[in-house]
Amino acid sequence: MAEPQLDRRKSCQKGLVALAAAALPPPVDFDALRLDNDQLAKIGNKKVKRFYEEQNEMIDRFMEVDRVIEALKHGVTPEEYGSLYDQEQHDEETPSERRSTKSTMDETAPLLSTTATATTFDGTNSKRTSLWIIHLAINLSFVANLALFATKCFLALFSGSMAILASAFESFLDIVSNAIIFFTIRIIRHKDYYTYPVGKSRMEPLGIIVFAVIITTSFTQVLMNSIERLTEPGKAGEELDLSMGALILLGANIAIKAVLWFWCAKIKGSSSVDALAHDHENDVVFSIASTIFPIVGIWAKMPWLDPVGAIILSIYIIYEWMNILLENIRRLTGQAASSEDIKQLTYMAFRFSAKITAVDTVRAYYNGDRLLVEIDIILPPECPLHEAHDVGEALQDALEMMENVERAFVHLDYNAHHEVEHRRVVDGVGFGG
Repeated sequence: MAEPQLDRRKSCQKGLVALAAAALPPPVDFDALRLDNDQLAKIGNKKVKRFYEEQNEMIDRFMEVDRVIEALKHGVTPEEYGSLYDQEQHDEETPSERRSTKSTMDETAPLLSTTATATTFDGTNSKRTSLWIIHLAINLSFVANLALFATKCFLALFSGSMAILASAFESFLDIVSNAIIFFTIRIIRHKDYYTYPVGKSRMEPLGIIVFAVIITTSFTQVLMNSIERLTEPGKAGEELDLSMGALILLGANIAIKAVLWFWCAKIKGSSSVDALAHDHENDVVFSIASTIFPIVGIWAKMPWLDPVGAIILSIYIIYEWMNILLENIRRLTGQAASSEDIKQLTYMAFRFSAKITAVDTVRAYYNGDRLLVEIDIILPPECPLHEAHDVGEALQDALEMMENVERAFVHLDYNAHHEVEHRRVVDGVGFGG
């Protein structure tokens, strides 16, 4: 059984390479249209500058499509093609050019690289974070949050500060978020193709939603307690006590969280680490503010500033996480892709094969962190079934190689005169059929 399957896989791979080789060439040299950072810096008008920044982003999207098609021509993945292209460029260089390139790389490359580097088809470097670094960031964040929570609890009990107590509570919720993310990743990594035939990638944004609900609900309670303390004259006038040792511990907390924030922000490829980076950022702001308010309250003999600071911080956290909550809910419920995503997907269908006479429909919507894509292409009526099938299957494979696509479905037709697919089902949802 293994040999026929292997032969069929090799045959499909050869067919995919042949179809990619017949793809239409890029209409223009997109990289030549890009404005570099120096040119952008010289543009004074903010609207004009933003236009060219968006144009550069769109060029990156089109070049990703070109990279996928070029990789298919070589029968490799886009990541593997980066190394292949780099080797081809190296073979074409003269010895003096090689020495110059190596010298430049030696001067700029770090001694220890923490990310896997892939070279795109245009020769630029695109860093993709290794999986072990993502796990390391999550584990270190968890350990740091445990230590910071214990420190802030001690300082809150020692000083009597409501703002520091709110900050300690936020650190406790950081621990809860790490636990949710940890178990979510373990669930995702456990494959079960029968119970979950399309994988469990939606577990990650679902975990973020659960945490966002917990943190917004919890800080609503902190907000109510702070308002109660502020409105009761006896509690509002309570003196605070912050020693130099307590201030040093608070400063160390801020420094540790700042380092974790900048590190997690540089890690690419995980919405969980993105959420952790956002959480570390919030904790830095929270820790600074929770330190400033009680210090100013003690110095100015105005202890009511402490609950006021807790109220402001609670409102800030609730607002930030409500935005994250709503964004993930929209994505899990099938929010439409952006116009830039649609342009990129249309360009892929346009370039992929000369046999495609028209692109009828391009529909894309979120299915968690990434997109589910439906594309209708028009082929000549006389096109044989096996050729039409190969074009559709190959286009589907190419679409699923793109970073923002989770699954793709390609519908083949011989004309564009038909009703919109699935419209009857969509119109009937929630209205009894």
